[in-house]
Amino acid sequence: MRRQAQNHIRNYLRKDVNGVLELALPVNADKRRAAEETVEKVIHGISSLFAGFDKDAFAKEKDSYKPLTSFITAVAEAIKKNSKVASRLLLPYKRTDTAIANSETSSRVDIALRCGDVKSKPKLFEANFDSSAGDKKQRENADRLYYEDVFALIEVKRHASASDEAGAFEQLVRYTREVYDKQHNRRFAWGLTICGLDLRVCVFGANYILASEKFDLKAESGRRQFVRMLVYWSFCEEHRLGYDPTVRRLKELGCWEIDVPILGNPGPYSKANARVDTFYSNTVIISADRQFGRLTRCFLAGREKPSSSESVKHIEHQVIIKDAWPEAEMDASNDMRDEVAHLSKIQRLMPDSSKASGAYPALEAGGRVCFSHDPRSRGSDDRVVEDNTRSLIGEIFDAINESEGGNREAVSPQMNGIPYRVHKRIATSPIGEPLRRLESILELVIVVTDAMRAHTAILESCRILHRDISNNNIMFYRTESGMVKGLLIDFDHAIDLDHVSRTYHQQRSGTLPFMSVNNLENNDNERTALDDWESLIYLLCWIGTFGLRSDHANNQETQDNLQIGRWTNGNLKVIAKAKRLDLDSDAAFALITDQFYEKSGNIAFLAKLVENLRYVLIESGPETNCKGSVLKKTTNNDTSMPLVDEKHDQFIAMLLNLATTNQESASQLIDPFKERVEHASKISKDMMDVLEKYAEAARILLK
Repeated sequence: MRRQAQNHIRNYLRKDVNGVLELALPVNADKRRAAEETVEKVIHGISSLFAGFDKDAFAKEKDSYKPLTSFITAVAEAIKKNSKVASRLLLPYKRTDTAIANSETSSRVDIALRCGDVKSKPKLFEANFDSSAGDKKQRENADRLYYEDVFALIEVKRHASASDEAGAFEQLVRYTREVYDKQHNRRFAWGLTICGLDLRVCVFGANYILASEKFDLKAESGRRQFVRMLVYWSFCEEHRLGYDPTVRRLKELGCWEIDVPILGNPGPYSKANARVDTFYSNTVIISADRQFGRLTRCFLAGREKPSSSESVKHIEHQVIIKDAWPEAEMDASNDMRDEVAHLSKIQRLMPDSSKASGAYPALEAGGRVCFSHDPRSRGSDDRVVEDNTRSLIGEIFDAINESEGGNREAVSPQMNGIPYRVHKRIATSPIGEPLRRLESILELVIVVTDAMRAHTAILESCRILHRDISNNNIMFYRTESGMVKGLLIDFDHAIDLDHVSRTYHQQRSGTLPFMSVNNLENNDNERTALDDWESLIYLLCWIGTFGLRSDHANNQETQDNLQIGRWTNGNLKVIAKAKRLDLDSDAAFALITDQFYEKSGNIAFLAKLVENLRYVLIESGPETNCKGSVLKKTTNNDTSMPLVDEKHDQFIAMLLNLATTNQESASQLIDPFKERVEHASKISKDMMDVLEKYAEAARILLK
């Protein structure tokens, strides 16, 4: 966790960003004006509290907790006294330096903030204290913090040193990841670091951490910025806090109410055309447990609103809703990676009688998420906006991309601008289950055969290439007879070949450890179905080694000692080299299959299948250059050494020519992955034939 947080800071943190506080400024003009007026009243009303910040640092870190929580509470009291239009009050929990009840770690949070009712008397939150709890231990357990309730976290360090600040950012990153994981309606998150008495305000998004300039709390100007931040949070619209107004928690029922854009919803968006289907969910099957990237969440949902908390338990799950932030084009009409567009085309062109019917998602609703930027506005206007990176951070997005894109030497190599991401939501059916719930290796073979049959049919009929075969993107369901049916899902990375003539490396796609060599190397080889077939081999090998479920698998702690462990260790180039070597021959590949988990049933069946698939992919090509997987050299005869007995002038000229010859051009490298491209259709068909034969055998064995 700690190393991952440090990597995130290195890759995503930008400090001294102008305009961070203004991201919470209310959209509504009246509330914005009221907020600015309230800032002045609050500062005047609590000036006596500023005396607590007149020192360079507190003797101990914990000595700062009470002055800080008292200050925040006093600001809330002053807001309540001086304004009637505030939407909420930001208040700290009474417990400081405390563990979070449902945290995955034992880390202790310094100060946690929660949104309080503006009508109530401002006071420190008592967490989930239950006065009716019985003995002392029960009462202590009741008085706990939960990530579901936290708005923002404050990480405090005694000194303003670089090391203390780095530690504060690291802890804040780790805590904020759990906020995303537990709050299923969180689009972005806020946080604060206070090192010594230097305050920074931070915003965490899908591909960025924006930290404000330092505000010195010893100075009046710094305290003013602290007050401004608390006031803005108290006045702004809920979506400015990072919450999603289109995913609502119905507390009285105990379920989620989710708006999904209706198909074909046109842009530009306005209240007149922002049409949605509404679904109700009592089950979250995938949470956003990764802080950066697509922030994918998945809900099982039905269309009928439950009438009571009891009926919530019996919601009929009709669709699976996927909510994510993929990279996309600003212009929706030019978005070549749009899953809704791909599934719409598949639904339109795939014949109902296809053998792949039922093995790919049926589109129920979906599109780009939009909502009212200013709920207080009246009538149809331009206040309904698309939820994307640009609408979240505004001019900061433009400024950073202009700076880092135009002067790359001035920034670290990891930071080449902030990717443009769009909030998308899609509802599909049928509802699949993950591979880990399969009952046997034989069922696995049937399921992946169904999925790859759909992959092949979709490529042939719709010219859509999936590009992300992984354990999460092949699922299954059971028919009425109890037989399993494979389901190929998640077309986020898919490419429509009708719009892209040659699929080079427009975007590295795939999932470690299942990425193809081409994608790992990010090379210029054309991407074809063979990349997905290669990923399937890696997936089957991974399951063969670690099992369908952890209760019958090699312990992943031993991964570093296994041959397959090379598929996740090191940078992407190193992993690609390891895969080239592992695939190159039967003997090399046997080092992988020999470590399959022997206690898994039918493991020899699976080993034979992947060996046959590897042979067809790597060694069955019609030409010598197609065979194998490592790079091959062919020597240029023109660069051979000249004979010493040649005439002196001619000999010297040849030596000079040889010395200046570029060695890379002297030895031409042949890449079998590139050579196989023109034979991709034939090789893919042969691999499908292998799968079909094994699936037929698996069905016979299951009878």
